[in-house]
Amino acid sequence: MKLERPAHSKKNEVVVEITNKLKSNGVAIAEYKFLTVAQMTQLRRLCLEHNIDIKVYKDSLVRRAAKEAGLDGLEAFLTQQNVFLFSEDPIAPAKLVANFAKTNEKLVLKAGVYEGAVMDTKAINEVASIPSKDELYSMFASSLIYPLRQFMLVTKEVAKLKSE
Repeated sequence: MKLERPAHSKKNEVVVEITNKLKSNGVAIAEYKFLTVAQMTQLRRLCLEHNIDIKVYKDSLVRRAAKEAGLDGLEAFLTQQNVFLFSEDPIAPAKLVANFAKTNEKLVLKAGVYEGAVMDTKAINEVASIPSKDELYSMFASSLIYPLRQFMLVTKEVAKLKSE
């Protein structure tokens, strides 16, 4: 009979939690080593507003979870002090970190998982530049309205000329 220590079972639960989160649509990994408490609190609030789960895990537990999730190549980015952002929206975590890093240079977007593939820093920054679903809807609606707006302006000018 093998007795398991309570700490080991707790770590196993955390590994299962991380594994499930790594399988979610969007994951971003950022180094937060030099952020102040106020900046980290601001980042957490932004994540809360955008329905993004933000956690700090031990890198060793994330390595185990990545292996279980079948994400090869993630281990290379698990150095220093990392914060992990998870979301059902595939680009939301990367976009949030990239926008936050514009005003807080001490936060560095290191890697991410997009559609089940591990992305390095360059690739995840490109993913962050993709417009979100809401932005795409807005651009599409604007493109539909533009010809109608132009037609209305022409009609108004024609009516003005005829009334003179």
